[in-house]
Amino acid sequence: MTGMNNVAKLIGLGVLAAATMVATGCGVDQKDHDMVTQENAELRDRLTAVENQSRQRDAELADAQAKARQAEADLAAAKTAQQPPYREPTTGSTGNRGETIMVLAGDVGFDSGSATIKSTAKKQLDQIASRIKREYSGASIRVEGYTDSTQPNKMKAKFPTNEALSEARAESVRAYLASKGVNNPMSAVGYGSAKPKSTKAASRRVEIHVGN
Repeated sequence: MTGMNNVAKLIGLGVLAAATMVATGCGVDQKDHDMVTQENAELRDRLTAVENQSRQRDAELADAQAKARQAEADLAAAKTAQQPPYREPTTGSTGNRGETIMVLAGDVGFDSGSATIKSTAKKQLDQIASRIKREYSGASIRVEGYTDSTQPNKMKAKFPTNEALSEARAESVRAYLASKGVNNPMSAVGYGSAKPKSTKAASRRVEIHVGN
């Protein structure tokens, strides 16, 4: 784009010089005068063409940048859409009277060492609350919190034990469901790392057990 601007400047100078010669005469005869006039017109046409090309390229660049921003936004939206609202509920997976268990992954629901529910997890819990009200009205609910086996740093951690952290997370989920109109009998309990899964990430979770 800088090169095109330089060309435009040079052509502009040529137009100015030619126009000056035409205006002042510069001691030229009619033939030379006509030649300079024609060259001046040609230079003006070239200058107009260069300016048009510059504007077109600016418009194309702006359009390409807008498309790139839209592509980034679409990609971010696609990644968000691919994240399941919660793990698919299973029936009777623990052998406890055919309960339905809905699982909120700990890393999705909470920051490390925190019992404050993330905003993204609240959207997922909204869906769980809607399902409970729609399909399990009046059923008893037990919210169970779990952590991995890593012990908290007692000097820095807000919750001194995994049990305390898991119980606080379970209580946060119970309170949130109640705030969304789930009026079923509910309790919250924390088991810490007592029931680990195959990985530490899978072990960090809150299970919502819905009885029949």
